[in-house]
Amino acid sequence: MLAVSVDGNRKHYRFKNAARSEEKALLDGIFIAKDDEVERFVDYIHSTTNHVSGRGVCVGEWSAARETSQKSSSKIDEEGLELAVCRHGVFLAALNMFRGEIYAYPLYLQNKLANTPISFFAMDITCKPYLNKVTKSCPELQHLLSMKPFLSVFHAKAHDFKCEVKWSGAYQHGAGLTLGEEVEQCNAFLSRIAVTTKHMSKAGRTDMLTLMAMRWNQQKFNNLATSLPCRYQKLFEGHKTSGKPTSGPGKHENPAGSDTS
Repeated sequence: MLAVSVDGNRKHYRFKNAARSEEKALLDGIFIAKDDEVERFVDYIHSTTNHVSGRGVCVGEWSAARETSQKSSSKIDEEGLELAVCRHGVFLAALNMFRGEIYAYPLYLQNKLANTPISFFAMDITCKPYLNKVTKSCPELQHLLSMKPFLSVFHAKAHDFKCEVKWSGAYQHGAGLTLGEEVEQCNAFLSRIAVTTKHMSKAGRTDMLTLMAMRWNQQKFNNLATSLPCRYQKLFEGHKTSGKPTSGPGKHENPAGSDTS
């Protein structure tokens, strides 16, 4: 798999006073990770790593850049979703956020997807080397260092210029035309149902979001046969206009991708 894009969706919160039920979700753990597993992972990371309160330097204006955060005491239970998608916009995994957008959440998804070889791991706050810090205290996570940090191309414009040049996917060798923003399109689709899921029971919300993700993925798979040639043609025409060789993209540089991931 060439690239995975991760981001949070704060629209998918759920009220504490929403419909309550002891019924378990039929699709629990299939798409959205089980809350207890995520909580154990986050607690382990926080207990074994020395964290700095507040935010990083470059990402000082980003609310998604906290290392630690307490659970919300507001009227909200789940505060949103953290989503991971591939460069073709296919949902891969998700988890419920209870502490805002902290670094440990995308780290959990990164570790969960590590069984599949991934070249680039895209986030909008990847410029802070949080993973390097964690792996010093958690050596069992060092295999995640094989994924190259990838700062989402559009989000990079809001970062420091030096940070953009160093981390932006636009300057990453082998990334092709990957933007790292594919998760935003998926977020827009799931947000259509947010007005309803915030009032649903926990089990109902989990099943509804999982079914929506499955429907989206099926639609993506059905359209790949037409969308990939269009992306390839776009690159081909771009090479002709710029005067670059048009013999075809090199390894890992096909914007359409040689696989469906």
